[in-house]
Amino acid sequence: MSWKTYTVKEPTELTVSKYVKERFSLSSRDIQMMFRKKRVKVNSRVAHSQRALKKGDVLTLELPQDKDYGVDVEKGPITVLYEDAHTLVVNKAPFMLVHPAGQTKSCTLSNYVAGYYAKKNVVHKVRPVHRLDRDTSGCILFGKTKEAQQYYTDELQAGRIDRIYTGLVEGRIDADGMVDAPIGVDPVFDNRRVIDEFGQSAQTEYTVLGYEGDNTLLRFKLLTGRTHQIRVHMEHIGHPIIGDAMYGTRNKPYTRQCLHASELTFVPYGKDEAIMITCEVGDNFGRE
Repeated sequence: MSWKTYTVKEPTELTVSKYVKERFSLSSRDIQMMFRKKRVKVNSRVAHSQRALKKGDVLTLELPQDKDYGVDVEKGPITVLYEDAHTLVVNKAPFMLVHPAGQTKSCTLSNYVAGYYAKKNVVHKVRPVHRLDRDTSGCILFGKTKEAQQYYTDELQAGRIDRIYTGLVEGRIDADGMVDAPIGVDPVFDNRRVIDEFGQSAQTEYTVLGYEGDNTLLRFKLLTGRTHQIRVHMEHIGHPIIGDAMYGTRNKPYTRQCLHASELTFVPYGKDEAIMITCEVGDNFGRE
């Protein structure tokens, strides 16, 4: 357990128990244990779970610590781009899932992150804040604690985490632009996404970086975060991502889609200043 102090900075009508549960993404079981063992205080006094909170109240909590990693621990290659007490950013290699899913229970990035934590003799449940497709490489953000994960989830939903991608697309694009087209689930293949007037709004900005033969290297900024967003939008405007077998074609020498999460800009949990994490595209982009 670890004692921490927080000031309620926003107006609220929640009780202490509801505020703590929502603010720190705790389970009902954790909440019950904390109040039963008197591990929640308001303004230095042990608090009743139904006490009403108000702006300016000072919460002192003994938060439960993680007891396991949430996934199997495996040794594997990890490239750390940034780390502090609450945050980890790593470079995901292509051909790898972020987290176990379906029949894939091992050799995912989360398994290797668990192995990285274990090697350092610390226990943190593995908490990816966002995802990348299996064949997309680049920056992935993890929250080491429940409160950090909740903070980053809120920041992402509020659009305060900038995610920049680098991609190689078919054909020449001569000017910067933006694709604004809603995305929905393909009615036939539910693992695909399509442009759908009744789907979720989706906006992708793109900037021309240069050319490789008849193809264009682009910088993408996500204004929303829909599944396969960049890939669907580029197919929609007639310039699919090179090597994208689902939304275009894949021909030799390309072995995967040429899409890489190259930058993350965010204010780390517990800090005041934004940082930018960069991860350069490899020499054999899409041909690994």
